[in-house]
Amino acid sequence: MKISSYFKVGTFTVIVILASWWGIKWLGGQNILMSNNTYYVYFDDVTGLQESSRVKMRGVEVGNVRDITLLKDKVKVEISIEAEYADMIPDNSVAEIASAGLMGGMEIYIIQGDSKKSMKDGGTFEGRVRPDMIGSLADKGGELLDNLNVTVDNLNTLLEDNGEGIGQLITNLESVTASIDTMLLSSSENIEGAIGDLRTFTTMLSDSSADIETMITNLESFSGDLADADLVNQLSTTVESLNSVLASIESSEGSIGMLLNDPELYNSLTTASDNLGLLLEDVKAHPMRYVNISVFGQSEEKMEAKAAKKAAKEAAKEEKRAAKASN
Repeated sequence: MKISSYFKVGTFTVIVILASWWGIKWLGGQNILMSNNTYYVYFDDVTGLQESSRVKMRGVEVGNVRDITLLKDKVKVEISIEAEYADMIPDNSVAEIASAGLMGGMEIYIIQGDSKKSMKDGGTFEGRVRPDMIGSLADKGGELLDNLNVTVDNLNTLLEDNGEGIGQLITNLESVTASIDTMLLSSSENIEGAIGDLRTFTTMLSDSSADIETMITNLESFSGDLADADLVNQLSTTVESLNSVLASIESSEGSIGMLLNDPELYNSLTTASDNLGLLLEDVKAHPMRYVNISVFGQSEEKMEAKAAKKAAKEAAKEEKRAAKASN
């Protein structure tokens, strides 16, 4: 069977019309190939909201606005949501109008409730308008500009009221800068001399860098020798020995300890020293009592007799001294 060209053209035309109609619906946010549920929301104002505006739930697009109708005291909005999301919408959910972003436009956001019952097809959402972040920023920007204008006005008033003082301050600053310039000009030679001396000093340091390096090397070598000599350990040993000696002295061990800690020995030595001093003084005053020089020699009997007399005299003197001391 041969198909005529007219039938082909007609069929193609119908297909194009159907595809165009489906495309228009799809661009308008309606997918005729999927089943949708219809819900209603009432608002006081829907500025920025249009037919085919998107409907989202937790950031996911689930439908679109199908129709907007102005009533006497409300605005009725009909929304279409894909049927597969119907069980996720509790019957106490809320529909909010909010900004779609920086590019403008408004969208409807479904805020899910906590009810266990799902909203039926044809149900009505509670409608609210979410505060517009962009509008809030614009309001804040306006307030900021107003405050900035007030600040500028106050600054202008302050400058006008203190104009003379500010002028005097500027004059004083100019005078100070002029004085500094004059001082710098008068001291330019000294400054140049100081710079020249500094250059000379740096040059000298550069020329003496080898000597400085040698000195540093010697210091490092000396410190290494000290470390190798184990001077710290030797000093520690010496200090420990000195502490041991001092401890022995304090504990009355040894001759030095007994000498320092025995008061009777100290008193005996003091008495002996005093007696020795008295003896030396008597020898100086009466040397003939202790030294007997004979030119012609004497017999042993006479020498013994003289010695006995001297001993008797010394004993008598000692008795007299003892008696005087007792009195």
